[in-house]
Amino acid sequence: MALIDKLLARSAPAGAPKRKTIVRVLLDDAGIVQDVVLKMSCGDTTKDTHAVDEVRKMRFARGQLGSGTVRRWHELAYAAD
Repeated sequence: MALIDKLLARSAPAGAPKRKTIVRVLLDDAGIVQDVVLKMSCGDTTKDTHAVDEVRKMRFARGQLGSGTVRRWHELAYAAD
């Protein structure tokens, strides 16, 4: 599991299946979220909206690809409780 998935994961009762919302996040070279798009629903619109809102508030590490501007889309799985 990727580090970002671990950071976004939410605890669930033992044995309970985790449903994940998949989002695409556009980050600039400073690691600031520029856009968030829902890619795959967990089946609950309230949880999907919560996931998108939480990811919008996050800050990520700076881009490390040379001296130019680094704007890239990343896919994240947000585990719904």
